[in-house]
Amino acid sequence: MEWYPLKNAVNVSHMLLEPYVPMARVLVDMTCGNGHDTAFLAERMARDASLYAFDIQDSAIAATRQRLRDKQLLSDRVHLLQGSHDQLLEQVPDIVDLIVFNLGYLPSGDHALHTTGEITVKAIKIGLHKIAKNGIIMLAAYPGTDAGAAEANAVRTYLQTVPQKDYDVSMWQPLNQIHCPPQLYIVQKRG
Repeated sequence: MEWYPLKNAVNVSHMLLEPYVPMARVLVDMTCGNGHDTAFLAERMARDASLYAFDIQDSAIAATRQRLRDKQLLSDRVHLLQGSHDQLLEQVPDIVDLIVFNLGYLPSGDHALHTTGEITVKAIKIGLHKIAKNGIIMLAAYPGTDAGAAEANAVRTYLQTVPQKDYDVSMWQPLNQIHCPPQLYIVQKRG
């Protein structure tokens, strides 16, 4: 088990996901970006698992492919698909065990291109129907920009309406960081 500094949403999500990834059969990285979450999942997933990684930007798919290649994790079990995460998730043929979102914009890309509350909430709704019992959906949201704050608010507002009898929903956020620290939303379908 690795030590994860509890300083940001991505580190906390990795720490929480660590014991679940090897048990998952179908994993989805909804926003692969530069490939960090995809590589984390690919390194730890079972030999018979499938991983789908989506991004709307071709540069993100290329960066993820290169990261996986550099780490010798590129295989026929990893599917890199370009397009909107809500549309691509509908195309995954199986029940999904883990879904990871890292919202916002590609740090090395065009900051005008970013995820939006409307599309993300649509993707969450699809994910709630595709997720397996005890499956997990993790969303890292970034309220530090106007667009990020609107998206984080949309995600929070929607997740507050998810039925408690079917899903456990929680949130993690640093309390002593300045400049609107990231938020991590955790959803687990009840078994």
